[in-house]
Amino acid sequence: MATSDRGPPSHLSAVVRPRPTGRYIYESSSDEDGEDGEVWPRSSRRFPLLDSDASSDEGGEPTSHARRDVASIRLANEMDPWDQWELTCRERAWKPVHRARSVAPSTGLTPAPDAGVDEINTILAKFQLQQQATEKKEREAFEKRNATLWEGIEAAIRQAEQRAAQEAEQLAEARRKQERAEAEAKRAREAELQRIEDEKKAAAARKQAEEARQREAEAEAAKAKAQNVFRGGEHVWAAAKDEYEHWQARMAYIKTDILPSIAQRPDWRKQCFTAKRAITPKVGQLTNSRAEIVRITAAIGAVLQQARDVPDKEASERLYYWCLNHLAKCLIRQAEQEVAARQETAFPLARLVLGLFLQGHTALGDVLMARLVKKCVWVLAYLPPRGSMDEAEHRRRLGFKPWDESAQSYASRMTGICALYFACLQTPLASVADASGLPAGQSLAEAAKPIPSVFRPLRLWVWQVRAMTPPMAEQAFIVGVWCTFLEVAGPCVCTRYGRQGAKMWSLLLDEGVAQAKLGAREKDDAQKAALVRLQLMLETWRTTQSLGDHVSRGREMDP
Repeated sequence: MATSDRGPPSHLSAVVRPRPTGRYIYESSSDEDGEDGEVWPRSSRRFPLLDSDASSDEGGEPTSHARRDVASIRLANEMDPWDQWELTCRERAWKPVHRARSVAPSTGLTPAPDAGVDEINTILAKFQLQQQATEKKEREAFEKRNATLWEGIEAAIRQAEQRAAQEAEQLAEARRKQERAEAEAKRAREAELQRIEDEKKAAAARKQAEEARQREAEAEAAKAKAQNVFRGGEHVWAAAKDEYEHWQARMAYIKTDILPSIAQRPDWRKQCFTAKRAITPKVGQLTNSRAEIVRITAAIGAVLQQARDVPDKEASERLYYWCLNHLAKCLIRQAEQEVAARQETAFPLARLVLGLFLQGHTALGDVLMARLVKKCVWVLAYLPPRGSMDEAEHRRRLGFKPWDESAQSYASRMTGICALYFACLQTPLASVADASGLPAGQSLAEAAKPIPSVFRPLRLWVWQVRAMTPPMAEQAFIVGVWCTFLEVAGPCVCTRYGRQGAKMWSLLLDEGVAQAKLGAREKDDAQKAALVRLQLMLETWRTTQSLGDHVSRGREMDP
């Protein structure tokens, strides 16, 4: 029985192939051909057209209307591409069945009607098993991946929770440590504040006790000084050292504060230059004439008062001190040059100084004394120790010029400066009261109160005590200064100190000159001449109770 003529089995009768109406031409593809022939015979089934539409006459040519109808019918009977694809798929599915049927006769076996279906079912079952195995494998792999993923997520969550817990614990521990540290710092701060407060109280108590002891010591020192100032001894040298350091400090203030501040201000420099031009020639013009002393004292006092009356307080103070410093320099320059040559010229300069004191310019005493000590330490009867200073610095402190100044030139300058200072100490204020032009209604005693103590006659006694106390009495140059002292201030000492002054001079003559205790042991020609001169003056005093012609002239003002 040829399989090509058989249709599908009875149980597949439900699968009905579509049979188009009209003219239908189906050509199977090469893929549908079996090994033994065609499964479905390749044929063309033609469906005759209606003769009524084919042509108008038998055997004649069809009309145009007929041709359009034929084309329409052919188009309507052609299969849709989808239906054609579905039919092709069905034929391919039946292809194995037909192949099995074609092989069955050669084996002598008659396949069961359902052998193709079973085979298909077997294949489908295999496919299903394979698909199930694949799905199972994929499902297991997915479940494994999903489990692994969730395990990773859960592990990450647990790690995050652990880190969060650890961080929270660390944060809490850090907060506890910080709180403990803050508490400890607070306790330490409170303890430190308490300690500081206790120390302050203890320091205040110590300070009060120290101040009390210092006040007692100062009172005792003042009492001892008042009792022993005329006795000589080591305390005299210590007091002289304190004075020297004080005047050094005052000079340093002028040089480091007053002078630089003026140099930095052009307007201040201009005013100082104007004052300088007014002061310098006046000092050089001074003579012992009463009229000249009055005129120059008034002129210089006006310049100083003008500087002091500047509205700006700071400018007033600095300009005033600059003018006082310049005036002091002019006075000392006159002493080094003119007074050294003519000793009597020291008296009009002294009257100018005291006249300015009485006018109220007592600050001149502070500046002038600092300048005098800087230029000539002999006015204090004190020599600064050399200590660690080099030779050049020590000579500068003693008043030597920067160059190698001769002993004669140095002695001349020092005696001139000392003569100016001694003249200021011995000049009575009453002799310059009229020349100074005291303000109306002011007494001489009231005007003299602000005068510095270093320019009062008491310093004559202090200087003698220091000059007779070692190591000052052992200096070679002290003999010449003693001569200047007696020539300028000797009469004032005789009048003011009487018997005490006589004792001092007797001691000076008997032990200082006669026993050679005054001055250096190895005496040069200048010192020997000074000793002879001093001995003549003291012997004249002892004989006549006066210094006679040995005193300097010019003590009284000229009319």
